[in-house]
Amino acid sequence: MLEQAKLLLKSEYEKCLQVVKKDNFYVNYTTEKWVHSRQVLGAGNFIIKHEPWFQKQPDDVIDAAKTALLLHDVARFEEITRRFLEGIKIDHGERAYEKLKEMSEYDEWLVAFAIKHHGHVKECFYEDESYLALKDENLRDQVEHIFWLVRDADKIANFNIVCEEREKYLELFLPSPDKVDYSEKKPTEPILHDFYDNKTVDYSLRKSVPDYILAFLSWYFDLNYKSSVVFCEKLNLPDKMFAIFEQYCDDQVLNDKLKSYLKDYLKRFV
Repeated sequence: MLEQAKLLLKSEYEKCLQVVKKDNFYVNYTTEKWVHSRQVLGAGNFIIKHEPWFQKQPDDVIDAAKTALLLHDVARFEEITRRFLEGIKIDHGERAYEKLKEMSEYDEWLVAFAIKHHGHVKECFYEDESYLALKDENLRDQVEHIFWLVRDADKIANFNIVCEEREKYLELFLPSPDKVDYSEKKPTEPILHDFYDNKTVDYSLRKSVPDYILAFLSWYFDLNYKSSVVFCEKLNLPDKMFAIFEQYCDDQVLNDKLKSYLKDYLKRFV
């Protein structure tokens, strides 16, 4: 399954790149998703290797898990193409689910469904009628663990690509100046409130660039596996992310407080 997935991902990437090849922003966007997809597989491999649950699973479940990691953003290329040509944004998780469940090569539950809600709040997964109707308890457990895996690896890879290739890709994660006032150098109170409540920040509340970056940092509160936190620490990603945040927030006392707060939270898991 994984080897077929590599071919599918490459094909979708190349088709999209051919469409957007004359627009530098969209070429960069497309390339980032190609690089990101492979980094998600890399981060996921670390989690699979170090988490006891995965060590107990048969080879076919591990193959499905790795396939879900690699293909989690397979519909991003369709999303980019439609946004470029038509100005339309689609839900890439939902679209990937629709696409993959119709392809006999991929497991409908362990690959397609595990991907479906990876970009949503996790309640969407648990409230999905299809999941609620699934009677096989072992399969429910497998789908849930792969869902957690994809979400964690996705976050780790996003942190890493922003930190390590900031000049190339940070702009893809921040709003354009026509949408947000870049002169505002502090996060707003509702964003801080969510962060201090250990919540992934409500995106609809973002008003400033520091809001956007703090919302990004709040993803740490949504990690599911101890090894995910260990891997982030191993790559020094929290410190690197705060180094970026501090360039957009001019309140050093607040910066230090937020950084200390997150580090104390993460210590619970390592």
